[in-house]
Formats: sequence, C-alpha cells, structure tokens
Amino acid sequence: MAKFEAASINIESKDEEGAILAECRSDPTAFSGLYQRYLGRVYRYLFFRVRERDVAEDLTSQVFLAALENLPRYRHQGNFAAWLFAIARRKAADHFRQRRDAASLEAFQDVLRGEDDPLPQVIAGEQMERLAQAIARLGEVEQELLRLRYAAELSFDEIGALFKRKPAAVKMQLYRLLDRLGDELQSPRKERR
Repeated sequence: MAKFEAASINIESKDEEGAILAECRSDPTAFSGLYQRYLGRVYRYLFFRVRERDVAEDLTSQVFLAALENLPRYRHQGNFAAWLFAIARRKAADHFRQRRDAASLEAFQDVLRGEDDPLPQVIAGEQMERLAQAIARLGEVEQELLRLRYAAELSFDEIGALFKRKPAAVKMQLYRLLDRLGDELQSPRKERR
C-alpha cells in the first residue's frame, strides 16, 4: 500500500489540470501528473469499497488504464475528478458483480483503524463495531457518499458533479448523515430480542 498512499503532486488549479489534460491528448506521458495527483485518493476509495489491498491495487491500475484509454473522449469542464471516480465506481461494481463476496467486519475495522495509527488503542472495540454496524445499515448511496468524501477526499463540488446534484445538497445530505450516525453512536445500546 505504501506506493499508493504517498504519491501526490501539487497541481495548483483546475486551469493547470485542464492544461495537463490538453497536453495528454498529444503526449500520453503527460498523464503522469494527473496519475500522481489522484493515485492515493482513487486507491483509498477502492480500498474502502473492496477492503482487500491486492484487489484495490489491481482496480486502481484498471481505473487509470481506462482513464488513459478514454481520455480522447473526455471533455474538460473542471470535473476531471468526478469523471475519474465514475470510472472507479464502475470498476468496483464490476468487481462485485464478478465476486459477490461480502467483506468481513474485521477487514472494515482494519481500514478504520489504520495499521500504524495509535488511535485504535484509545477507541474501544465495541465502539468500532457499533460504527461499522451503523455504516453497514446505511443505504448504498449513503455509504458511497461517506467513501467519496472521506476515503477519496472528493470535494462537495466533485461529489455533486458525480451524482448530478448541487454541492450544497450533497453537503447537507452528508451532514445529516453524520448527525444520524453520531446520534446512533451516542444513544444507549438497545437490547435486541
């Protein structure tokens, strides 16, 4: 995973990104700037989806290959991230259609904890389990919103473009979702019969 998390370059603006995209049409090696900018975000997003490092790495490679192959058809309008993550979503969906495996709660907890993070020593295992269960009870769209915002680190504008919704509506939905999760985690545990 180390090769996927640290890769990042500083593309200052959407204009600079647009210039790189234009250059990519004549020189495919220019794509490396966009690859480096989005590699970690795409990998984290896919890792949260599939919860397996090897599979996430393979899917990440497939996403960038598909993006490079389809770049001539892409029309830059400031939403390259939304276009790229639409490809990532399709690749993840294809993967699940082929495998139909459900990831275990333990794998999800590993993602939430982070291997080198001291935070898991502070957070009780029961809270982690409750959070994972609360997230698992969410609808697919709500889970996807959490993954895109926190794993892929997409902006509200980028998520809005991906879902064809206004950024303010996406932001409101996310904050309501976080409030609901917070309320659920704060409420006393109910006995289930």
